[in-house]
Amino acid sequence: MQAGALTAAIDRPLPPDHPEIRDYERAAGFRRLASELAVDPAVLAHRYALSLDIDTLVLGVKNRNELAACISAGEAGPLSAEVMERVDRSVAPIPGA
Repeated sequence: MQAGALTAAIDRPLPPDHPEIRDYERAAGFRRLASELAVDPAVLAHRYALSLDIDTLVLGVKNRNELAACISAGEAGPLSAEVMERVDRSVAPIPGA
């Protein structure tokens, strides 16, 4: 979840210039896409990760709700190539990168 940047809301107080807040702001388009697709941003992020061609994925959870979101993402299956591309385009690039 990239420390909360790819979730519906940061779950702890952080100063406005904190790197995680900057990442959260960069991911505003990702949350708009999740809303358009009528899916929780965390579930979309999990499904995106599970759709990648990788052998191992470690999804950290801190409570039962987050665990349920991970299970839901796994049960929903991989994203289509079109949605994967939309996710890729939804996050603003890192300035200067």
